[in-house]
Amino acid sequence: MSLDEDKISRGALETMSMLPPSPIALVVVGETVPDIITVGMVNLFSQRPPIIGIGVTTARYSYKLLEENDDFSVNFPTPEILSKVICCGSVSGSRVNKFEKCGLTKVPSSRIKSPKIKECILNVECKKIDSLEKGDHVWFFGEIVHGDAPASYDQKLALLHRDGLFWTIGQKLENP
Repeated sequence: MSLDEDKISRGALETMSMLPPSPIALVVVGETVPDIITVGMVNLFSQRPPIIGIGVTTARYSYKLLEENDDFSVNFPTPEILSKVICCGSVSGSRVNKFEKCGLTKVPSSRIKSPKIKECILNVECKKIDSLEKGDHVWFFGEIVHGDAPASYDQKLALLHRDGLFWTIGQKLENP
């Protein structure tokens, strides 16, 4: 491929499918009976203050929980727990406890009420500050108030996602 070659006009959906993979996250919301939602729309929106956004459709059970609660944790998995990520995205928290069903460990957060997930390499605790409906998703914005990661943390271990395919930086993964 050469950047000197002519570019071809692409439609909006085709262009979206050509974007690089994005991080996938397991978002936990709720204190008494927390739910996990698998989110493929995660983005940093501000550095000062540190704000992260997650995109959720209104049809999700967790949408209601995000509306009702003041905080959430954003947990970034590695390929080692890909089957658990897929499990969380394939069942509704309105019917099952995803921590039990998918074999994940709930641990208390340091600064928020919603717990975090032990098996994830990076845990981000957020206080919900706003929401905004755009298109087919509602973006929930949270100010990052705390984070946990191992001393040996490496971004290359984070799980990425685009159009049903999973990746790490530089490597496409086979779905289990």
